[in-house]
Amino acid sequence: MQNRCSCNKEELSLRFFNTLKIFKKKFNFQDDIYHLTIGQIEILHYIKNKKQILMKDVSDFLGITPPSATSLINNLVLSDMLERSYDKSDRRIVLLSLTKKGSEIFEKAHKERMKIFEKIISSLSLEEKNNLLSILKKIHD
Repeated sequence: MQNRCSCNKEELSLRFFNTLKIFKKKFNFQDDIYHLTIGQIEILHYIKNKKQILMKDVSDFLGITPPSATSLINNLVLSDMLERSYDKSDRRIVLLSLTKKGSEIFEKAHKERMKIFEKIISSLSLEEKNNLLSILKKIHD
């Protein structure tokens, strides 16, 4: 038995993609303090949680090609937010880790991001927030 949607799929699609655009616009930190894109913040967050990762892990995590990941990483290394090191047993393996500056900037950007997110969802009731979480988990899975 197929799951039939009696809702307006066109409107659902339009609102979904417009919401993504709103989130992307609101979460891009292209200002004098951070100079970080959403992708760069995601990389810092990912590495912070893993401590040290491989370059390939970044491209897999973001779902982008290794050259695209390298471009994002290069900017973070040049900005002294990430550092590269080499595996002692195999110098071809490049490891990435957060610098102190990268960790501090990530924390500031994360706090700002959470303030923005809280403002976006502030009009939702607790039940609506729980429903949204449930829906997002279902879509993710």
